[in-house]
Amino acid sequence: MFQLLLVDDEASVVDSLADTLPWHEIGIGTVFKAYSGSEALEILNTNSIDIMMTDIRMPGMNGLELLARVRRSWKKIKCILLSGHAEFSYAQEAIAHDTYEYLLKPISDEEVLLKVGNAVEALQKERDENQSYQRVVKTLEENLPKLRGELLNELLQGMNYSAARLAEKLDMLKMDIVREEPFALLLVRMEGQLSELDLYSLSLMEYAVANMAEEIFEDGFRLWSCKDVHGYLAFVVTLSGEKKAEQASAERFMEEAAGQLRLMASQLQLSVNHYLKGTVSALISKWGVFPHDVKRLYEDSLFSLRRRVGSQSGLLVYVADEMEQMPVHALQRLYEPPLLVHLLESGNWEQTEEKLAAIWEELNRKWADSHEHLVEVFFSIYASFSSYAHKNGRELADMIGPVLSDVAGLTPCRSITALHQWIFQSFRLLQQCMENETRNERENAVRRIQHFVQKHLVENVSLQAIADHMYMHPVHVSRIYKLETGENLSDYVLRLKMEQAAAMLANPALKNYEIALQLGYQNPNYFIKVFKKYYSVTPQEFRLNLDKGEDQ
Repeated sequence: MFQLLLVDDEASVVDSLADTLPWHEIGIGTVFKAYSGSEALEILNTNSIDIMMTDIRMPGMNGLELLARVRRSWKKIKCILLSGHAEFSYAQEAIAHDTYEYLLKPISDEEVLLKVGNAVEALQKERDENQSYQRVVKTLEENLPKLRGELLNELLQGMNYSAARLAEKLDMLKMDIVREEPFALLLVRMEGQLSELDLYSLSLMEYAVANMAEEIFEDGFRLWSCKDVHGYLAFVVTLSGEKKAEQASAERFMEEAAGQLRLMASQLQLSVNHYLKGTVSALISKWGVFPHDVKRLYEDSLFSLRRRVGSQSGLLVYVADEMEQMPVHALQRLYEPPLLVHLLESGNWEQTEEKLAAIWEELNRKWADSHEHLVEVFFSIYASFSSYAHKNGRELADMIGPVLSDVAGLTPCRSITALHQWIFQSFRLLQQCMENETRNERENAVRRIQHFVQKHLVENVSLQAIADHMYMHPVHVSRIYKLETGENLSDYVLRLKMEQAAAMLANPALKNYEIALQLGYQNPNYFIKVFKKYYSVTPQEFRLNLDKGEDQ
């Protein structure tokens, strides 16, 4: 959806066009309104405008002057000029400024929609053919292996995606794997002299091993690979299209596929030894269902590697469900991405609280009576809170208080209830402390903005000038000011100017045009119009009212 800016000094014309026409039907998502050239420039500075429709005859900055400014700074905006004067000189100047359309008033709603719709189609065509877009697509294609590997790593670590979101990512990465599809996990550990290589040489060897695996497994299987956080090569192994079609008797067929998988893994070990003069151990999981079993099979493989391979090399292990028989299991929600410390650093308090709730729910459901698990959760969360405090230049005790930050005696770990109270009380204090600091920063920024405006009121107080002074983006300046004061920055500037104008009108020696010039209005008539819109009386009427008040 595109964004449209309507500019006309006749407010009724702008409001009628903006509020009554079915813009969304022609691809316009947002319609901005401006009642002068200066207002239009402020909107252009703070919003991404695609199409601008402006009247020519306006006080102050006319439509052609506005168009010239737009062409200097926003060359891709489609500009449509409206005029009630069928003068060839206007058309000539409009053409010189690369105007998309030049329309004469009066114009019907249907014609307005038609012309803006044509501009939307032209923009869409340009967007589709834009070279930068093509470069992005090409870059994405070039980085597909890396992006695929990152997604697989997230799934191995337990990242939870909704079905729709995961399907979207798989489709974007051109992955031929779907939900409920059977898969096995192959874990390969580089050993011997391969593990002692420098980073560059090791990367080349890993690339070579992955290519070897693709060639060996291509007769019957498809591979999706990555390098995991432990430095192992992990492969999601699925059946090729032909093998899927042969899958008549599922149980017998999967047993045959498992045997073929072990044979090919053995061939991979031999190829690495023969061609790369190195050694690898390979672990093959049982079959699971994608994506539900990815993390479980990965954890089983790591467990088998630690327990059954250890420091030995060149082994081929078929992983059983050994972890399911273990009496004690690790916590899942505590270590699955996104990690607690990363959520804190991102400033996403809502997701951070959800993460804490999920950690505590798992702990309470499975390990409420395990003192070791309580201590593990406490110290992990304490470490995340401390790291966050230190990265913000604070001691944790300064943010949550000396009692909650005191680990002596491990009081929060004495029961599941005590730990719950400590977690969420500490979290809320941490959040409150940071929000107070953010609020103070915003208050200081607003004071600096107001001081600049007051000091330069009769000079340049444009949004860009304020943003340059604050070393901020104009959009950020507008949002901070609105968020903190509830008032638009442009309204604040206007209010100060009108208050100063009212004070200056009390001096009979000052003429209206002199006041206008001193307040930065080059066109006295435009000053009169702005003043009347603000006070509902003209400057002259305002003077008369002042005189009457003094006489009384």
